[in-house]
Amino acid sequence: MNGGHDERNQLSIGIDCLLAGERPSGVERATLGLLEGLAEIEPPDQHFAVLIAEGRDDAVPPGPALRVLTAPRWAGRRAGRVLYEQLIAAARLRAESVDVVHGPAYVLPLNWDGPSVATIHDAITVCRPEWCQWHNVVHYGMVMTASARRASAVVAPSEFTKQELIEHLGVESSRVRVAPLGVSESFAPADEEAVERLRGRYNLPEKYLLSVGNLEPRKNLAGVVRAFEALAGAIPHHLVIAGKCGWKYKQTLAAIEGSPVADRIRRLDWIAEEDLCGLYSGAEVLVQWSLHEGFGLTPLEAMACGTPVVISDGGALPEVAGKAAMVVPLDAGPEGLAGALRELVDDAQARARMSRRGIEHSAKYRWAAHAEVVARAYREVAIEAQ
Repeated sequence: MNGGHDERNQLSIGIDCLLAGERPSGVERATLGLLEGLAEIEPPDQHFAVLIAEGRDDAVPPGPALRVLTAPRWAGRRAGRVLYEQLIAAARLRAESVDVVHGPAYVLPLNWDGPSVATIHDAITVCRPEWCQWHNVVHYGMVMTASARRASAVVAPSEFTKQELIEHLGVESSRVRVAPLGVSESFAPADEEAVERLRGRYNLPEKYLLSVGNLEPRKNLAGVVRAFEALAGAIPHHLVIAGKCGWKYKQTLAAIEGSPVADRIRRLDWIAEEDLCGLYSGAEVLVQWSLHEGFGLTPLEAMACGTPVVISDGGALPEVAGKAAMVVPLDAGPEGLAGALRELVDDAQARARMSRRGIEHSAKYRWAAHAEVVARAYREVAIEAQ
């Protein structure tokens, strides 16, 4: 199983990946990114049992330190996952002689009584419940809070989220490890031939501004649509919005379909990771004007592809993007966003500078670096428990 590792002195880490679905986005992609990083660094003192629903084991990257523990297919669906995590997972992991349990998606099995690590990507269900589905508010409000307080260590993707956890969940600062998420090395500027193939496959216009994210209120895509409406008469571009339908998606769809420039707004569904690089590379500007983000992976991926990025000041976005992105505060309103986009679209030299700066900045974020911090947390909580 471990391809030459000495298991006698190794820690066995159980990682709950039941959240990983067939069309991963957001936290799901972050969870799979952690596995990618662990497979790359292969900590010599650790090996990993990855708990994942039947039919999704192909999402676990090959690596001598990673093995799959398959849960029933029903455990990969929302209600089934909650039941399996809280009623079955702890016993299953004890049977596998796991030393440390990691919940990389907000929650732990609360009947696990050994060393544990919980990754909490944001505290939005507690601090801004109006932006979340009611059942997520109830479930995460109870189980995430209990997990955060019970965990031996808590991982946050940003300093912003760390402060949220301290303020809203009562987590002691000493228990929080900040581990920024990563960008896979597959994200790089695509050549023109690859971009043209993608344009043809998705029937995309020659010039477009791009937003990528699930259709839900927090992503503020309706605000981006309003900004585009104010801008459309002055530029030849279209607006492309890519993402699967989330909570209250009909509000966003109504903003798109009812727009006076609806004929210049192209909505795509979920885009597979292998196509994202070409989608980012073909865009003149990537816009993420979210109300709140615990990290912000999309801007970094776009930067890695050489695309200039415009972000809001919502949550951790300015922290993560640094000086490589243009920040348009939410208080500026859609008119302010439209003005900033017009300025950038009209200035090819500024876009070229932002492209170079973004490639350099995004290179600092790698899944291996994320995994190093998390693996250190595994080690520390195991030692503390001895």
